Amino acid sequence: MSVADPSTYAKLPAGTRTLWGPLGTPTVDLKLLKDANAVGATGKKGGFVEADRLIDTEKKYIADMKDGEDKEFVFLDDPTDADLNAFLAAAEAEQTVIVRIEFPNGRFANMDVALNGWSTQELDKGKPMMLVVSGKQNAISRGMV
Repeated sequence: MSVADPSTYAKLPAGTRTLWGPLGTPTVDLKLLKDANAVGATGKKGGFVEADRLIDTEKKYIADMKDGEDKEFVFLDDPTDADLNAFLAAAEAEQTVIVRIEFPNGRFANMDVALNGWSTQELDKGKPMMLVVSGKQNAISRGMV
């Protein structure tokens, strides 16, 4: 069996695209968030529920329902970016939106994200101003671009 060298498939996150729109927006109409700097973990994972019986002498578990990731989208602060300003307005209005992440390795993730506000990251003299939008991932689908 031949094992591929990581240099043949590993990719840096450079080139990752972040897009968004109101729920129901077709992919071709999603708006690019050009100043995305971080998108947080993407996926879903579940915990476990205890399911032992009186007869058991050790605990038994079953998989619990999956939980969406807590999201923090971080952006360079460009006050003239209309698409970013619309995303911030959606966060202020606590809307649920579609966020699509297109990764440079060819994968994508489409997520319904419940947004819940934004903030300016703490200022640091040696770094650009950054905005953070908070959300909670709901439905997710993934595939290859």
